[in-house]
Amino acid sequence: MDRNVNLTKGDITSSLLKLSIPLALTAFIQITYGFVDMFFIGRLGSNALAGVGLAGFLIWIANSITMIPKVGMGVFASQAFGRENKKETVRVLNNGYILTIILAIIYTLILLIFRNLYVGFFKLSDVASQDAKDYIFILALGITFFFINPVLSQSFQSLGNSLTPFKINSIGLIANIILDPILIFGWGPIPRLEVKGAAIATVLAQIIVSVIFVVRIIRKNELLKNSISSWDLRVEWMSQIFKLGLPSALMNAYMAFVSMMLNKFMAGFGEAAVAAYSVGSQLESITWNTTEGLQIGIAAMVGQNYGAKLLDRVHEVIKKSFKIVFFIGAISMLVLFIFRYQLIRIFVPSDPETIKLGALYLAILSVSQIFMAVEIGLTGAFNGMGDTKTPARIAIILNTMRIPFSLVFMPIFGVAGVWIAMTLTSVFKGIFNMILMKKRVRKELL
Repeated sequence: MDRNVNLTKGDITSSLLKLSIPLALTAFIQITYGFVDMFFIGRLGSNALAGVGLAGFLIWIANSITMIPKVGMGVFASQAFGRENKKETVRVLNNGYILTIILAIIYTLILLIFRNLYVGFFKLSDVASQDAKDYIFILALGITFFFINPVLSQSFQSLGNSLTPFKINSIGLIANIILDPILIFGWGPIPRLEVKGAAIATVLAQIIVSVIFVVRIIRKNELLKNSISSWDLRVEWMSQIFKLGLPSALMNAYMAFVSMMLNKFMAGFGEAAVAAYSVGSQLESITWNTTEGLQIGIAAMVGQNYGAKLLDRVHEVIKKSFKIVFFIGAISMLVLFIFRYQLIRIFVPSDPETIKLGALYLAILSVSQIFMAVEIGLTGAFNGMGDTKTPARIAIILNTMRIPFSLVFMPIFGVAGVWIAMTLTSVFKGIFNMILMKKRVRKELL
């Protein structure tokens, strides 16, 4: 049987690390999906990298929409589980699943209908545009599984079990690593599919993960089995989940929209600039994906203790989690700056212009890593206390400022002006989250 964990008892640091390390590793697995694709697609050239980079924004938006059920369901489920109300926990999870499927179907239709319009917006070369269209079409056919898997992971994590999602997602990663080179370059009777092969490999890996999750739940976890077997549609519960998760989803979706606009600015400097950003942002995602994994653990731990009215313990969780994310940001800053050329060459071994621009991107963005990690970690603490609006407001306002900042800096610094704008706003987001969390702690927890 899977073991659900009560996070209202025991040593805080030990409990947080036991919960968060598998979460961080699970997030790293999600990063590695992108790394694997970029590693092999990079061998096809900058056009392929630029095309798949456009598709990456659509996965980002899918992940943002998934945060509606993921965050809303996660907060309500962890608080109900902290109160030891299993009936309410099952009901919350069940309605979270229903909402997830509805949102996935809607997004699938949007991708299929508007994919050509989306690709045309960026005005890339014909080759890069066709690669993007091919990748997005296949992605759309399997996007439902990109919605289902994070929500099923969240179900386990809300109950204090982060190890099972890590194991299952690891299997999906291994499948993707095996399938990618076979389908991209061909093997035996399997034809060379290039970008289409990368898309098929990623979708198949997600399907494998979904199947394993469902089998595991049915065989090993009675509470989660009840949540998927006894459908109990409650509009009021779905509405509450939607309302709580919406600010976080809007925050991430809006960031994806702003990034699309910035990507359009970068496209004006050529395919090499877009390819450099595609690879560089994958490398930089080590920080934000890892800390987003920790964010889930922080939200679960804060949520269970907040639901149980253990306010002193909530304060300690926030303090100790802050130290962890700060440390991760500092390590990431040093690695990205010191090894920037070596890291870019792993994915683009023979394109001097892309290597040069990619290294410049990492040098500039490395400055913001600590502040970005702090922002994401504190967002988890806010979410656990049921406040999803405060971090969302900060993110939306400052992400918006990236556009005018870029317009000011580009005439002076070229494409680097866009990256300077990104770094500057990330620093401000971290600072404002620290200030507002300090006020919240003084008002409610001290």
